[in-house]
Amino acid sequence: MPKTVFDLTRPLPPFERPPNPDDGSKRTFAIKALMTIVAAGVVAGCAAGGSGSLTPSHGAGLRQASNISRALPAASPTPVPADQASCSGGGGAQADCQVKKKSGSASNAPTGGLAPADLRSAYGLTAAAGGGSAPTGPLVAVVAAYDDATAESDLGTYRRQFGLAPCTSANHCFTKVQMKPTPGAPPPAPKPKGNSPDATSWADEIALDLAMVSASCPSCRILLVEALGQDLDSLADAVNTAASSNPVAISNSWGVTEGGGNIPNIDLDAQAAFNHPGIAIIASAGDLGAGQVEFPASSPFVTAVGGTTLQADATTARGWTETVWQGSGNGCSAMVGIPSWQTAAGACSGRSIPDVSMLADSTLGVAVYSSAEKGWVVLGGTSIGAPFVAGLYGAANDYGAATAGAPNLYANLTNLNAVQGTNGSPNGLTGF
Repeated sequence: MPKTVFDLTRPLPPFERPPNPDDGSKRTFAIKALMTIVAAGVVAGCAAGGSGSLTPSHGAGLRQASNISRALPAASPTPVPADQASCSGGGGAQADCQVKKKSGSASNAPTGGLAPADLRSAYGLTAAAGGGSAPTGPLVAVVAAYDDATAESDLGTYRRQFGLAPCTSANHCFTKVQMKPTPGAPPPAPKPKGNSPDATSWADEIALDLAMVSASCPSCRILLVEALGQDLDSLADAVNTAASSNPVAISNSWGVTEGGGNIPNIDLDAQAAFNHPGIAIIASAGDLGAGQVEFPASSPFVTAVGGTTLQADATTARGWTETVWQGSGNGCSAMVGIPSWQTAAGACSGRSIPDVSMLADSTLGVAVYSSAEKGWVVLGGTSIGAPFVAGLYGAANDYGAATAGAPNLYANLTNLNAVQGTNGSPNGLTGF
């Protein structure tokens, strides 16, 4: 069997988990020809964030008084439909989902955006297996907000269109979990989606997330965990719930802006929710552009994924050209120190993001089926990258029982693609 792009030290049958990923054999997650450290703007004057490791100052699970998990109704509220909830969080501790829509791209057919085969070609992945029996590979979790009633059916439409095996609740491939409330007041109501041509909702986010896990790991099983709200604490609780199912990876395509008055909202318990050694936790870097850092992308326990612009180019050996996407969030954390595994740079005295990058520009984008859009639509944003990379971690299935963050990526930088750009990288890594 040929080696996959993950460049393990020995060929593994698909989805075979090594007997002991932490046994010193130094298997690498070298996501060969997939991603690169983003060429994003150098951010001057970053404040030191202290240690790269975060631990709560009080007992595990003991939430602060301002946390939503101590402020949810005793009686379960009617779940908010995800297609009615805007991706815009409204600031504070409200998270934005990070999906962009190409205006005018709604269609009855998947036209104008990349299919799974295109993505696999662009990033040097082996061809995906066709249809057939139910996927039985590793479990990849997706954390999002609100209730997407059509998540499973939209996923089914996407996978049928592109010849991927069905992933349903009936064949035990797909599982959907809605968070349960605890006593108190309900989380803040979301903003309505709005009527502008490029408005997006959490239903679009969920459709994109499930599609991208499928594109990068067609044989992975998928767990969707839906938080009751898009406040950070509801989402952090959902991450802990996802981790309790012991997935290989957890995707988070959302973020809360770090810095200024928002830092107090990112409390220690919310930070600790992302510390699950042995589970690869991935977060999108956000779509706010240079100098904008979001949490959980800035957590030392995650792999932060930024965005690029991708174009087919037959004149190159790769067949594609990749450049910096100016919308990608990047910069230096104001609250997290430099993790031991991350390359330091003079411009940053704290954790720098992103760690790797891939397509995010919705000008090309990916074709996704979303009932919220009444058909096929072209979507982009750094929300493409988080679930796609989560699927790659799932396919490699060699993260390591004690691993946290992205140490193996930094140990195998020569296996990453170059991204063209002149803005420099806040973490000091070059090779663009």
